[in-house]
Amino acid sequence: MRKLKHILNYMFYMAYEKEKKRWAADPLFQGLLSISMMIDLYLFIIISMLIKTLFKISIFSFPENSAILVIVILQTIVFIIVYFIYGYKKKYNAIIEKYKKEVDNKRKRNRITVHLFVAFSILLGALAFIISVQH
Repeated sequence: MRKLKHILNYMFYMAYEKEKKRWAADPLFQGLLSISMMIDLYLFIIISMLIKTLFKISIFSFPENSAILVIVILQTIVFIIVYFIYGYKKKYNAIIEKYKKEVDNKRKRNRITVHLFVAFSILLGALAFIISVQH
């Protein structure tokens, strides 16, 4: 669990720093969005697999409007929770300061870890999609 927290914190840091370099961007929003979207992916995988297992139906067979509504509500709830974890009272400043001082070898290793985690997550999401649409 500690490693996952580190990966998510570093993912926040990477998104924050990348967005900070843009002149018209909001780095806090981008950092929060990247974390909440990753959490949403895993929640979606878990929910779709539970529905497939318990009810023997695919989440993708739901009426389009209800599926979109559920996704928007889930994304909003997760984004608010992530805001309170990272953004409330500027808690993200401690994360930024922690990773700003890291040495190049550690930075490279952390970036590779985050990229592998994201790639694994996308592959897992694709696999869950394939499994859930099969009858």
